[in-house]
Amino acid sequence: KIGSDFSYSIGGNITTYNNKVISVFEPGYRIFDGNSVTEAGYPIGYFYGYVVEGVYQTNADVLLSPTSTLGTYGPGDLKFKDLNGDGKIDDKDRTIIGNPTPDFTYALNLNLNYKNWSLGIDVQGVYGNEILRNWGNGSTFAQFNYRKDRLAAWNGPGTSNWEPIINDGNNYNTNNVSNYMIEDGSYVRLRNIQLGYNFNPSVAKSIGLSSLKLYLNAQNLVTWRNNSGFTPEAGGTPTQFGVDNGGYPLPVITTMGVNVTF
Repeated sequence: KIGSDFSYSIGGNITTYNNKVISVFEPGYRIFDGNSVTEAGYPIGYFYGYVVEGVYQTNADVLLSPTSTLGTYGPGDLKFKDLNGDGKIDDKDRTIIGNPTPDFTYALNLNLNYKNWSLGIDVQGVYGNEILRNWGNGSTFAQFNYRKDRLAAWNGPGTSNWEPIINDGNNYNTNNVSNYMIEDGSYVRLRNIQLGYNFNPSVAKSIGLSSLKLYLNAQNLVTWRNNSGFTPEAGGTPTQFGVDNGGYPLPVITTMGVNVTF
């Protein structure tokens, strides 16, 4: 409390995660659930796929690179890394490409009171997890538009070494899950904010009330995030989560109300 008119309170919490599978069915056994894998010694449901090392720029680039067995490809398509060095790209070159479990989650709340006014703020956040983007990678007009990142798609040698060519007739870049589809899942959300005004008791009594308060409340007002989807939150199953299928975000809810006591 500061003086007779102003008071405040601050609270918060933080939760850290140490996520590692201790054992499964038998040593070396893997549980596959879509593009997520669970195995002993690793995080639950880690994302499994190919590592992108660029985009094929020319036909010569294709010929001089390890041969891919994953489908038809050419200049403008993603170039996957030959992790085991056997001179070809196949399913043996897949590896961990992301972890959907955050390093920590946190929340902070602040309450301010000045004379008859009150302000409450609640902030919540997640840090250190990845999202597997499962939308907006290829031909998406049946459900979605393209991501704005596709404006920088490869359209000739030297134009892009990350965003592949737009080619709706070939799913090479979308059928083969890779770290091209991995995004930062960290976010900070202004979860709740409320402004209130308590009328003086004399005002309340003049209209036959014991107390009278007006308030304005907003939930999910803004979310600061880095992913390209509509929301950084993606559900799933115990062994497959953090996959963004283009789900809708939490709605912004605004409320104006009156609290009265007779």
